[in-house]
Amino acid sequence: MGENKPLNILITSSGRRTSLLLAFKEAVKPLGGRVLAGDIDGLAPTLFLADKALELIPVKHRNYIPYLCSIVEKEAIDLIVPTIDTELGALSESRATFQELGCIPLVSNADLIEITFDKWKTFEFFSSNGIDVPRSWLPESLCESDLPDKLFIKPRNGSASQHTYKAEKSTIGNYVKRVPDPIIQEELKGPEVTVDALLDFQGRLIHYVPRIRIRTLAGESIEGETIDDRELRPWLCRILELIGSKGGIGPMTLQFFITDRGPVLTEVNPRFGGGFPLANAAGGCYPEWIVQMLNGVEIKPRISEYRKGLYMTRHYTEIFTERKAF
Repeated sequence: MGENKPLNILITSSGRRTSLLLAFKEAVKPLGGRVLAGDIDGLAPTLFLADKALELIPVKHRNYIPYLCSIVEKEAIDLIVPTIDTELGALSESRATFQELGCIPLVSNADLIEITFDKWKTFEFFSSNGIDVPRSWLPESLCESDLPDKLFIKPRNGSASQHTYKAEKSTIGNYVKRVPDPIIQEELKGPEVTVDALLDFQGRLIHYVPRIRIRTLAGESIEGETIDDRELRPWLCRILELIGSKGGIGPMTLQFFITDRGPVLTEVNPRFGGGFPLANAAGGCYPEWIVQMLNGVEIKPRISEYRKGLYMTRHYTEIFTERKAF
């Protein structure tokens, strides 16, 4: 059993992730810890709910990591929780630097991040490991006679559903010109499922919650329902164990379609997903378990221990202030 010491947590690019922030606050409060929120926008809602608001510089700034390190030292940060894809590689590559300061960045191995950030590499890696993924092509390998009638085109490194289009094979050439660094994939039919999951710091699978994306806005789930994992359990465990063996740790977000040929994996994001509050409400207490792991507690796997048939619907909540956070 570990020691329940106070822990300070920094959520970076925190934006509108208020439920995630509040879940971490609830986890560290009994220990006397704090949750700090950082963003480049002085009106990001999380800044007004955190124990302390911090102004960050853009992720692509050449001094981003040194700037974070200065915050880690000044605020005695024990854990950094990133929330957007563009942070992951830089934090992973600088893991040793943060660990020397007594801080753990909650990010996976750089190799896994490189794979999951590139949809073509995702296709190659998982298909080579026997996981069904959408049939995929790059522009230079397109042969119209090999293509199905219905296609989907998107950037290899895209997110939030930007620059994504449905297309016919006869018109795919027109869309290739519009999409930056595109990948072309078969259009899949069937329910789309998102999975929130947690691996421990050794990459061992602890828990997952599959949910149907009933309605999305800008790629983020705003209505959803948790579903039974009975038939999906062996497939999900296989994928998540594979991710763990490749250096995955912490929160994972998977997306797949349930098709006539079975589940087909479409995307893996090694971070908290925007719809995580539903998983949390259903029994996936990941912030609490992560805090326990930081204090040396071994978290036992809790496969299939979550509420099935739980719905989530979202609404806006306003914060009024006479001044920005910074």
